[in-house]
Amino acid sequence: MDGSTAGQAEDRDARTVIVGVGASAGGLEAFQDLFSRLQVGHRIAMVLVQHLDPDHESLLQDLLRKRTETPVQTITQDMEVEPGNIYLIPPGQALTIEDGILRLAGFDSPRGQRRPIDVFFESLARDRGDRAVGIVLSGTGSDGSNGIKAIKAAGGLVFAQDPGQSRYDGMPKSAIATGAVDLILRTEEMVDALADFFDRKSGLEPAIESDREFIDKVFKHVRYHTGHDFTHYKHSTLMRRLSLRMSVLGITSPTDYVKRLIQDRDEARRLIHDVLINVTGFFRDPEAWDRLRTAVLPQILKGRGRDEEVRIWVPGCSSGQEAYTMAMLLSEELSRVSAHPQVVIFGTDIDDEALAQARRGVYPASIIDEVPPNYLQSYFVPTAEGYEVGKALRNMVRFSYQSLIKDPPFSKLDLVSCRNLTIYFEPKLQKIAASVFHYALNPGGFLMLGLSENPTGVAERFEEFEPTTRIFRRDNQLSRPLDLPMGRLSQGLPRMGSDMTPPLSGATPRAMVERAILERHVPPYVVLNSSNAVSYASPGAEDYLRVPSGEQRYDLVSLAVESLASAVRRVLNHLDGEPADPASVEVTAEIRGELRRMVLTARRLPSGEKYLLFDHAGAGDAETVILTPAGGGWDDGYVRSLESELDDARQTIRSTVEELETSNEELKSSNEEMMSMNEELQSSNEELSTINEELQTNIAQLNAVNGDLAGFLESTGLPTVFLDDALNLRRFTPRALDFFRFADSDLGRPLEDIAAMVPTDDLLEGCRAALLTGQLDEMELSTHDGSHNLIARIAPSRHETGSASGVVFTLVDVTDLRSYASEAVTAREEAQRRLQEVEELYRASPIGMALFDLEHRFLRVNHTLAQLTGIPAEAHVGARLETVFPQAPEEVGAALERVARDGTSVIGMEMEAPPLSGDGGVRSWIVDFYPVTDEGRINSIGCNVRDISELRATEDQLRRIMLELQHRVKNMLANVKALINRAKRDRRDPQLVLRTLSERIDSMARTHGLLTAENWQSTRITELLRPELHDVYGAETISTHGPDLRLNARASLAIGLTVHELATNAAKYGALSEKGEHLDIRWMRVDDGEGDQLRLVWTETTKGGVEPPDGNGFGTTLIHAMIEGTLEGRIAFDWNDTGLTCTIEMPYDNATRIAPSPV
Repeated sequence: MDGSTAGQAEDRDARTVIVGVGASAGGLEAFQDLFSRLQVGHRIAMVLVQHLDPDHESLLQDLLRKRTETPVQTITQDMEVEPGNIYLIPPGQALTIEDGILRLAGFDSPRGQRRPIDVFFESLARDRGDRAVGIVLSGTGSDGSNGIKAIKAAGGLVFAQDPGQSRYDGMPKSAIATGAVDLILRTEEMVDALADFFDRKSGLEPAIESDREFIDKVFKHVRYHTGHDFTHYKHSTLMRRLSLRMSVLGITSPTDYVKRLIQDRDEARRLIHDVLINVTGFFRDPEAWDRLRTAVLPQILKGRGRDEEVRIWVPGCSSGQEAYTMAMLLSEELSRVSAHPQVVIFGTDIDDEALAQARRGVYPASIIDEVPPNYLQSYFVPTAEGYEVGKALRNMVRFSYQSLIKDPPFSKLDLVSCRNLTIYFEPKLQKIAASVFHYALNPGGFLMLGLSENPTGVAERFEEFEPTTRIFRRDNQLSRPLDLPMGRLSQGLPRMGSDMTPPLSGATPRAMVERAILERHVPPYVVLNSSNAVSYASPGAEDYLRVPSGEQRYDLVSLAVESLASAVRRVLNHLDGEPADPASVEVTAEIRGELRRMVLTARRLPSGEKYLLFDHAGAGDAETVILTPAGGGWDDGYVRSLESELDDARQTIRSTVEELETSNEELKSSNEEMMSMNEELQSSNEELSTINEELQTNIAQLNAVNGDLAGFLESTGLPTVFLDDALNLRRFTPRALDFFRFADSDLGRPLEDIAAMVPTDDLLEGCRAALLTGQLDEMELSTHDGSHNLIARIAPSRHETGSASGVVFTLVDVTDLRSYASEAVTAREEAQRRLQEVEELYRASPIGMALFDLEHRFLRVNHTLAQLTGIPAEAHVGARLETVFPQAPEEVGAALERVARDGTSVIGMEMEAPPLSGDGGVRSWIVDFYPVTDEGRINSIGCNVRDISELRATEDQLRRIMLELQHRVKNMLANVKALINRAKRDRRDPQLVLRTLSERIDSMARTHGLLTAENWQSTRITELLRPELHDVYGAETISTHGPDLRLNARASLAIGLTVHELATNAAKYGALSEKGEHLDIRWMRVDDGEGDQLRLVWTETTKGGVEPPDGNGFGTTLIHAMIEGTLEGRIAFDWNDTGLTCTIEMPYDNATRIAPSPV
């Protein structure tokens, strides 16, 4: 394979779509439905990974071949994936793929903990990237769920079988729960969906990539609907995710997708989910976490007291695995120190769904592959869904919604772990992130990045602490004030659907002043909606609010600090009553560790919203109802309200308890029934197990006996046939098929009814005699066509009682014994024929051949070698090499000695020497010496000689050609460089300069093409003018006149560029700019008294004349440089009322003298 072919094959392999299909229980039915839709000639490569019993051979290959015409094969080591094939994993093997090659390996984990689907999917994602497809079909458990997340992160496609169709829905449901599944389909729909997807995607990617305006418009809508700004995310990432999303939806038009965004607000959220690559895991990159544990955490905890706080931030925490990993390592380190400081780990992200999963802290059973066993046992609780994070870790980690580049960061941090997030940012965002990290960390604090990250700005603010694991340490410089432009950028487009009132955007200056005065001088307050949920909180209100643990509720009563909750509930209850008069209550509450006397005032707004004001004691409003009860107690109405609520609550609790008791009794009854049924099932199972063991034992014994008998019969290598006492076929060995046309369906049929190559009548007669006499019989047979001579040995078989139960006969082929003599004659003839072939080879070979004895004497020489040495072949025989060829170098004798001594061939030895014929000069040869052995002993030395003198001469000529080519390329590049240098000084529009420069280089390229066709000697002037004039502007407006003249290479390039510049100006301002005008070009050889000159006259005839230019532009400068500098000529322009005349003259020899060719 040549280089280009290999490159094409490599590119084809890299672009091949490989579909990984994972299944477990119920997978066979799903596979059959899936492959029944494959069309003949498809180009899909599918790799099936199923949970198989390692102790039994799989029948899957045979079963699938019956349902599809696609080739199905079981994978072997280092098998290359080819499109249009189906590959099956063998039992008991882990499968990966690398560079399109399938690799098999044994499992490291015990049975029950193996996850072959995850292993293959993860390697498929690494190998194929966006050409990877993962399909999860029927099965129990969660294998494949981690693998599809890797495929999704790589830009691949993920399908899951509809759980309603799956025989076992555990694996499809687990895959769907990851959020990485693009389409949930029935198996019979998947093949068509797959083909349609890649057809759309192949057309979408180039169209979207070139349409930056479309991508900007899409993410502007995303920002409007979600508040997420992707302005400075990497364009390539956004393009891939967008094309994937559109392909999944079946949308091929950018306009249609924009309409989809406008009409379906949830689409923006779904796109965000695809763009945010939430692929994470516990202890991802173990070496980095190990280094953090041993080198960083001890330094952070060193010297910390119980009253101090360790603060850690994990931005982009996704579903929380890395934050909890950090918590596990810190908990372990805390167990080693005496004083335990308070630990707070902040996990933030902008993906609400991922944060919800992080807060819930429940992960699938597949995390056993990620979390070390000791951590899993200490920090997790097994559940029906997998594993739940324990309370110890939950108390250390706080998850919240926050944008790294938009929201103010945390401060006074000891460690920031931001891994594999900034790789999706453009340098501008990376620099902002680096400044945020520097601002948030204490001096000397640590920054941990992903192993593949090197964001802009980190090197300027941080010192490398552990380069291999990408751990940095903050310097001691003061942080510059943070400037978060992304935060300002997003203010004009509030997040839709939010429960918070958007900031004032586009407000009048007066409204902005009023808002500033309110926030500066008015007591803290909150604004509530009709459900008493907080929609706005003024600065300072946070003193009176708290965020409770557990499921989040945003009504004010839940958010108020404990000492204010009762009073808040009271004023809000009054406000919700009739009439809804404003109300206030005076209360003493503990705020930030101190007792404060204050007034809470609530009022309903005309819009239906409410506000609650936290004011100092003594403040109040004359219009409010003061809820201070007489006598220092609560008012009767409020007490009655509370009592009513208490009665309702008691009644509800009483009903709930009764329902629970009833349900409990029903569950107890059901449980007893289930236990009874379970005992019955266990008993039945034990009985069945006993029966099964007995059957298995009998079957194993029968299999052993049959195996021994089959092995014995096969080892004999003889055709053997077993008949019963009625001479019906009972059994036969495979070699019997050489003489009988047996099939498995013939068992039990009479032998005389089965076609055979031998006379069965005679054979059956001998079998009957053996049954009657009980004696061994022997007879000679021949096949019907006479090709085999056989001896049949017939013996009766007996029951244990001794009676005949049948007969067995063996056929011994004696044809070989009778053919040995003829074979010996044939062998002799073959030896003679081969000897003649060797003789013919020596005679007709185009290379010189010789045979030496061990004393360097010629034993034989062919005619070709005799011609090379100039000595007749007969004169060589018996003579020593040194005598016949004294010019031979010493290396020849040494090579002969080496072959004779070591038996090692000497191949490709080059030598130079004058020929023995005395023709003069030095010839070059390549010589091979090799041992000739007889029964392992060297008895002579063979020699091949090839004359390579002409090859060496050709190589010398090629070197001279290469030198000439190098010289010409340097000249050409010098011309291009000159054009570029002149263009750099042109002060016109850069795009115009670039286009003009491109046209000039194209003109040079056309001239180079003409010169190359003429071996770089010359071109005809008419061939030079045609592509520049006639082919571009048409022959009807241009006339040329002059002798058939050949220009040398230098003149061709100079005149070609000159004509190009003149034609360009004529097309803009002269005779080629309008119809009805004319261009005339004439050339002639003249003598002006100073020698022969080549004169070229360019005449443009126009309707209104040609205006002379204001000054010399780049084109005019280029023309003067070509004619006056390169060809030592001169040029004159005459602008007049009828047009333009340009006269060019140059020494005739400078234009036509042709240098000799190097070839």
